[in-house]
Amino acid sequence: MQPTAASFANSLAGRLLAAALAFALWGGWALLANWSSDPQHALIAGLLQGTASALMTLVMAIAAKALFYRLPAGAPRLLLPAVLIVSASFTLLYLVHSWHQTHALWQTIVPPTSLAFIYCLFLCLRLQREQLCNEAP
Repeated sequence: MQPTAASFANSLAGRLLAAALAFALWGGWALLANWSSDPQHALIAGLLQGTASALMTLVMAIAAKALFYRLPAGAPRLLLPAVLIVSASFTLLYLVHSWHQTHALWQTIVPPTSLAFIYCLFLCLRLQREQLCNEAP
């Protein structure tokens, strides 16, 4: 039986690939967003953002799934995991970049936070679709 894209995405290799891509994408974004202030400062901001994005990518799917199954059916089950996860990750990013005194703070953290929210919503919609398929006769 051929492995599917969904099974690869849920595998350890798929999660590590997603984390590596998050590191490169959002670390690179933070580097570019802060480059005009000071290249060394921008590099540290990029490493901070990339590391945080990689770690959050690894945890986000697990947390979304755990929250999804603990909440009542309906809108709370779809929205609350994304709101809770993104609120926690946004707070963490804000604190880390404030501590580092990242110059372009908002430009650094708003794009990855926005995409994280959309990704969490997608995960919850996928979980709901899987659950409905499993319940169908």
